[in-house]
Amino acid sequence: MMASSSVSRLVKHIRMQDDVALVRATQNHAAASVLPPPPVLDIPSDDAFSVIVQLQDFRQHKLWRGQRLVHAGGHRLGDMAITDLREQWRCQHLSDYDNVRLHLPRASLERVSEEGGRRIGALQQVQAIRDPVVWHLLHAMLPALTGAANDSDTVYLDSVTLALHTHLAQRYGGQPVGRGGGAGLAGWQQVRAREYMLSHLARRLTLAEIAAECGISRAHFARAFKHSFGVPPHAWLQRQRVELACRLLRQSDKGMTAIALECGFSDQSHFSRVFKQIQGVGPAAWLRAQG
Repeated sequence: MMASSSVSRLVKHIRMQDDVALVRATQNHAAASVLPPPPVLDIPSDDAFSVIVQLQDFRQHKLWRGQRLVHAGGHRLGDMAITDLREQWRCQHLSDYDNVRLHLPRASLERVSEEGGRRIGALQQVQAIRDPVVWHLLHAMLPALTGAANDSDTVYLDSVTLALHTHLAQRYGGQPVGRGGGAGLAGWQQVRAREYMLSHLARRLTLAEIAAECGISRAHFARAFKHSFGVPPHAWLQRQRVELACRLLRQSDKGMTAIALECGFSDQSHFSRVFKQIQGVGPAAWLRAQG
């Protein structure tokens, strides 16, 4: 007699700058069953790379490249794979899984790597390897896929995506590793970046638009801004938003939600979390402590 069973599949997806997509995919069986083997799935072809990191042990999986079986077995928690989606790929998921996937268009890789000094159009394909840098950077992006997707500021996501681009191009694409240090922003660029960010606190900014105001690439801007201000652009921006919120809490009778939106937070919950991270207490407790 066949045991009853249900299969739960969930896919969460966001699209970021440069048409880069971040996806979290899960599959869970509610009960053990005797079922026919799952189907072999054709992976859609695209002029892009897929970077997959496992968030739990994936016990059994098969992967074909063209007609050749290239992987049969499991993936451990933290294992990473890079595949070139221009090729013909097929897969068969033989157990539950939970993974996060970066869909990286070739055009995006070429464009961002060119900003870093040399255009890279291909990545080495790998299966079931460990890369702590990719693991930590993708984990830093996971809050954007939760129900509180707005917890991650756009500039923050842009910065993490840029770091991923850079690491992948250097580690798997042969791009030379840049020398550390470097010059900061010129005086006029510091003024322009600061004024632009302060005048747009209420809306979602992107790293590209701030860099454009300074007339330089995103990669150059991110490095030079941290050299000049001591912190990355997203950290500086969040601190300015919290400082504005402190002034509004002291000087106005606006409600928490109104202040959150005026300062560029998605909602009151997002506002409270970031405020507590920076000030050590939530906005209500902070206001009471001001007397």
